[in-house]
Order: sequence, then C-alpha cells, then structure tokens
Amino acid sequence: MADYHKLLEEQLANYVGEEEIPEAFKTFLESVNFAYTEFEKDKALMEKTNCEYAESIEKMKAQIASQEKMATIGQLSAGIAHEINNPLGFVKSNINTLESYINKVKKFLELSNDAEKELEEHYEDIYMEIFKDAIEFKKKNKLKLVFEDMDDIVLDSEEGIGRIENIVKSLLGFARGAASSKLGDCDLNSNINSTLTIANNEIKYYAQVEKQLEEIPIIKAINGEINQVILNLLVNAAHAIKTKGIQGIIKIHTYCENNYVKCKISDNGIGISKENLNNIFNPFFTTKPIGIGTGLGLSISYDIIVKKHCGSIEVDSILGEGTTFIISLPIDMKKKSL
Repeated sequence: MADYHKLLEEQLANYVGEEEIPEAFKTFLESVNFAYTEFEKDKALMEKTNCEYAESIEKMKAQIASQEKMATIGQLSAGIAHEINNPLGFVKSNINTLESYINKVKKFLELSNDAEKELEEHYEDIYMEIFKDAIEFKKKNKLKLVFEDMDDIVLDSEEGIGRIENIVKSLLGFARGAASSKLGDCDLNSNINSTLTIANNEIKYYAQVEKQLEEIPIIKAINGEINQVILNLLVNAAHAIKTKGIQGIIKIHTYCENNYVKCKISDNGIGISKENLNNIFNPFFTTKPIGIGTGLGLSISYDIIVKKHCGSIEVDSILGEGTTFIISLPIDMKKKSL
C-alpha cells in the first residue's frame, strides 16, 4: 500500500483491509490523500498563526499598559515636581537672604571688634568692666568658630538646593516627555542626563557612570518613549552589574554616524549567553527569575526604536564580561519613514 495520510490509511484498513486496491481508484485516493495532507498543513499554519496572533495581542496589551503607565508616571512626576518646586523656591530665597544678613552681621562684628580693641588699648579697666559679659559669652559659645562655620553651612546649603533643583528639572523634563505621545524636538544628550538623574538611585550603589556626550543635532522623536528606552537599558545594566557582584562601570557615548544619532551604553556586568542573545528582543523572554521581570523591557524598546522611530538597536555581549547596546536614530526621520 502506498504511503498515505494516517487518517486515510486507517479508513482503507477498515474498509479494504489487505485486498489489492484497483488501479482505477488509485488516482482518486491520491486526490483524497493530497486533500488530507493540505488540510494538515493548513491546520498547523492556522495554529501557528493563532499562537502568533495571541502573542501579538498580549504584546499590544503590554505596550498599551506600558504607555498608560508612563503617562500616569509623567502626570504624577510633574505634580510631585511642582509640589517640591514651590517650597524649594522659598528655601532658596531664604538662604540667599540669610547669606546677605550674615554678611551684614559679620561686617558689624568687624567694626565692633575694631572699636573694642581701641577701647581695650586705651581704657583697659573700663573695657573689662563694660564688656565682661560679652567677652565671657564669646568664649563660652565660641562665636569666632560659629561665624567661620557659617560660610561653609551656607555653601553646603546652596549646593544641596542646587542638587534638588537639578532633580526637579530632570523630573519635570522626564514627566513632560512621559506624558506626551507626539513627535517633538529631541536632544538625546539632555534626555540621557534627565534619565540618569531619575535612575540614579538604581545605579549609584552598583556602578559609576562615565559619560562621553558629543555634540549632536536635535532630532524628531517621542521624548517620553526615548526616555523609556534609555531607562530600560540603564536599569538592565545596573542589574547585570549587581548580579555579577562588583562595583561596575556604565559607559554612555553619544555621537553621529552616517546620518544617525547614536547612543552606545556599555556595562561590565554579567553579560548575556549566546543562546539567549537572539531572544532578548522577543516578547516575554527574560533571563530574570520569576517575579523579577516581565521580559517586556527590551521588546518594547525594540518596537520604539525600530518600528516607531525607523532606527535600529544592536547588542553585543560576552558572558561574564559585559554587554553593549547601540541605539541609532535617524537625523532626518521624514526621509526614513518614506
């Protein structure tokens, strides 16, 4: 008996048995067999398509949820930043006023000290009697040291306020970008600096950041989504270094090449194995333990850079040595989208 589809073979075994099949029926059986085979192929293709469709739906849901989450974070961050900004303005103004007051008091004390010296030189007995309590108070409270320390206190306060201002500005910039889903002017260097400020708490305990931000042109991009990609790569780099158990280095380099603005982010973390390297941009693929990550960060990053911005995202990694991602964004997106 010729090699037929298993269902056809079963039917022939039931109705024909071991009898010889007449030649006149063989052409018909070939047609039936072809129909069975094609049906099996169509069924397998449909199952695969259904599976891919389900994955696409899940991916779309995840992207929508991520975009909504970023928009919500943006709104909340903007609100928090404004709330911080108001009292920060008062404190900064008060520090400036306090510095002015301290300078005036110090000048007055200088004049008073000069007058005291004159009085002490010519009328020592009177001076000791009149300024007895003042001299004792000065010594007891170490006023000289207090006034010397005041300058440092004001400088430290101004530096701290400056750092808070920088955080608030970065938070506002990040928030405005997160809340927007439209193309706009994008300064990649500025986005990197803002995102680094936001991600500082995730990075500072595990790695030092080395920046080499070259002069690059302003491009058209969705700022919030570019921030999301940078944030994903920075947090992944920090986690890779943390897993390796070292105080690592994250290097960020921006530059122009072949009509693209590029951002290279490298780390000396645990790296990615060769068998996993081809899967990292697939939806829901993750090397992290269950409950630690969804596996959507790099998949969404790929969609943002490649599909939405007509760019590319490349990865090179050596297990145990580290990983490098290179994001390329077109300088003239209109030409790339044609």
